[in-house]
Parts: sequence; structure tokens; C-alpha cells
Amino acid sequence: MDKRSCSYMLAGAVVGMISGAAWAQGGAAGKKAPTLKHSEIVFMSAADDESYKAYRATFVGWGGANTKEQVERHHKLGIRCTGSMWCLTAGAKLLHEKADLLGAVAVDIEGKPIAVPWLFDHTYKSTPSYFGCTNSPAFRAHNRDMVRQQMAGGADGLHVDDHMGVSHAAHWQGGGLCDHCMAAFRGWLKAHAGEAAIAKQLKDAGVADIEKFDYRDIIRKHAKTRAEYKKVQRKIPLMDLFLRFHGETAAENVRQLGELATQVAGHPTLLSANAGLPSNAHAYVLPKLTHVICEVGQNAASGTGGIGQAIEGYRMAARLDRPLAATASGHDWAFANENNPHDLVRFWVAVAYAHGQRFMVPHPKRQWCFTSQKGTHWYAAPVNEFAPVYQFISGNAAWFDGFEEDASDAGLKAVAAIQRPKTVLCALRRRADGAAALHVLNLDYDKDTKKFRPADKISLRLPASLLPGGASKARLLSYDAKETEITLTREAGQARIDLPALRLWTVVAIPKP
Repeated sequence: MDKRSCSYMLAGAVVGMISGAAWAQGGAAGKKAPTLKHSEIVFMSAADDESYKAYRATFVGWGGANTKEQVERHHKLGIRCTGSMWCLTAGAKLLHEKADLLGAVAVDIEGKPIAVPWLFDHTYKSTPSYFGCTNSPAFRAHNRDMVRQQMAGGADGLHVDDHMGVSHAAHWQGGGLCDHCMAAFRGWLKAHAGEAAIAKQLKDAGVADIEKFDYRDIIRKHAKTRAEYKKVQRKIPLMDLFLRFHGETAAENVRQLGELATQVAGHPTLLSANAGLPSNAHAYVLPKLTHVICEVGQNAASGTGGIGQAIEGYRMAARLDRPLAATASGHDWAFANENNPHDLVRFWVAVAYAHGQRFMVPHPKRQWCFTSQKGTHWYAAPVNEFAPVYQFISGNAAWFDGFEEDASDAGLKAVAAIQRPKTVLCALRRRADGAAALHVLNLDYDKDTKKFRPADKISLRLPASLLPGGASKARLLSYDAKETEITLTREAGQARIDLPALRLWTVVAIPKP
């Protein structure tokens, strides 16, 4: 799984390139029903029946159903399910035993293979887990064999982990420089050479004949080792094109894997990938997907102070019209495993749903954790601590499904301007009929006690235009309190919402009169 910190190398360019008409190439266009409902309860991987029932599961997003029996079991429980494969590596054992796969790994400017940093503890007879090259025919064949295995049971969809393949190595690890990558880059340049901006870059870089062009010749003028290359990578001519090529090629590989999944399953299938939003380098794949199943960093050690990155990821998925189900990063779960901050994990769940996405159920037995000291290890999340939050979401689905955030600059500014205490976060969602759901979250987290400090008499003031016209009543919905009704106050174009108390998360449900 992709354990790097999010990078913003490509700024906002990628989002611009894949917006608008380009979405038609990825399927799922228009306003048809979303692949995932807002109230969807998603497990990351398969679990036992009792856990599914406790959480009211509706979907398993990251594999666990590659046989007919596993698929039938989930369907009997009313749960859609998936098979899962990855484009990261063939694994140390196969690399040790199969010369064709060992010859199909990502290499640096010196031609040396590059090991996956977060799989340092996954070796076989001294052979590391090297990045696979998704431009290599041998590794691509291996990818397709995995799809055939995972979709043999007829699962509802395919999940592709580490979808970037060699593109990840190219972006962050000094790789993507083998002969197969050079040949594919030439082909990509030929296909785009008619674009004026690209033609100019090629001319400025002294590329006269694409057929004979080897990008490594330019790179060696700036760096001869991987260490040197990583220091100056962004200064090397044509690097923006090289990384764009890798991103687009990796995304096309995923599309083809999804096409194969449908053929193997014998019916239309869903397609997701572990696209690490809000990193723009991961956004190339989104047009090819029906939805996103991914890790989104929660910055656990910062309490609630670092949640902005996660919110950015959730809003990015919404802007790009792909429903998302997130889990925290391996480092976040390692923090949870070490510290048991149950309130903080519940906050992660609330933030995702408040911003229109979903947070996958903390797995009751095998929630993946990672640190550079321990490597891969596992967290068994206590069901009794988290199931009530998901039961609340499922039981109030009518106040989640069909509601959308106004993510325009004006819409976000209006919500940001809501007068509220500094320790309160608000997210406003509205339905086409005018109903509104204002999500109010407590930010006042005590790291020492691992609890949120409850607040009494929270007063919110916002433009009355944000609420249903004529509405005078609202219902207060919380996972850990009885439903109550309050009266809305309006005066001089402003509305006032008074909450008697705020513990962690309250949904102010305001129906259209």
C-alpha cells in the first residue's frame, strides 16, 4: 500500500487536465445514482458475519471476495463485494524465483532496481520487494493474472491497490527509467507531438528525432546516480512531461485491468483504486474509476489540528465527481493501536461523512498499521467503540443521501463565515428540495485524556439564505444522544442556531417546511 506522505508536485494542473469533457472517457458521467451512497457503510476488507451485522455493512471495498463462495456469502448478507490486486510489486518470493519478473522491476538512472521503502520487512532469501514496472510486458502480464484470480468468483468490482505502479517510483523514488519506460515515453511523445506547448518543450530540450530519443541522455547531463537525480529531478528539462506520461500511462493500465475484470466476472463491474488524495499525482486515474477506495492521512499525532488535509482530499473527490471511501494512513492506525484514542477515531469518521464521503469501518481484527520501526503490524479495533457511530449513520440515511455541499468558492466562503466558536467546525449540505443538514463538529480535543471537551450552549449565526426558506424548526441528531428539536431564530437576514450542547458531532437537520 502507498505509505508516502502526500506530494503536491503537479500543483493544480492535473485536476484541470482531467476535468470537464474528459470525464466522459472514464464512464460514470452525468447525474446518475452514485456508485456509493453517502450513507454507505464500507468495510476495507472482509470480516465475520457478526461484525458486518454490528456495523450494518453494505460494501466491502478492498477485496476479500475472489471465490464464488465468498461472493455468495456477501450477497446473502446484502453486501456488495470486491476482489483486489496491486500494481506495486510481484513480491520478494516471486522476484527471487522468477527471472522474468526480476527483470521487470523499476530501475534508476544507473539501472539499479528500487526496493519499496515501506516493504523493508518483506524480503525472501535476501531479495527485497522491488517496485514492479507497469510498462514491462512481464509485470503487466502478472497484473492481469492477478485480476483473473481475483475476479474468478464474479465479485461486484475490482480494487487496484498501488495503482500508480512504476509511476510512483518515477515520482518519488528516482525510478521509471528502464528500456520499457523509455520506449513507452517515446510513444507518448509521438502521440502528443502535435500539441504546440509540447513541441516547443521538445525543441527547447534539443530533441530533433523522437524515434531516436532516449530521455536518460538528458538526465545524465544533470545526474549520474539516483541520489543526485532525486536532488535535481524537478530542474531536469522535460520532467513535467515525463511525470505526466507516467501518470497517464499508469491510469490507462488501471482502465485495462477494469476492462479485464468485467470480462472475467461476466457482468458489469465496479472499479476503484487506492488514489491517495489530495495528491494530484494520484488524480490521473480518477476518470477511469467508478469510485475511490483509499488512504487519506488524518495526522493523528496532531489531534484535530491536522485534519485540513483530509478535508481537502474529500472535497477534491467531490469536485472530480468520484465518491470516496477512505481509511486513515498506516501511520495513523499505528498511532491508534498504540494510544487507543477512540474519540479521535470517531472524529475521523464524522469528518468524512460531514464532508460527503465515507470512512471505512475500523477493522475488528486486521486494520493495517505501519511505522518505520515496526514495519507492518495490525490493529484490532473494538466493535463496541465504533459500531454505534455507523449505526447512527445508517439509521439516519435520509439526512445523508442526496445532500450535497456547495463547493464553489462562494459556497465555501459562506460556510467559513458562519459565526461560531473557534473550537467548532461546520459543514453545510443541502438537498435539491431545499432541506439542509448542518454538520457541527467539536475540535476541542484533549490529547492527554484522549477525549473531547464537551461544550454547552453553542450558538451559530449564518446567512438565512443558506437554510430552507420559512423553516422554523430543526432536529438535532447525534450518535450518542437522543434526538431533540430546537427553534430557529431569524433576524435581519441572519439565522441563529442554538445547540444546548456539543460533544463530538451533531447534525442539525432542517427540513423544508
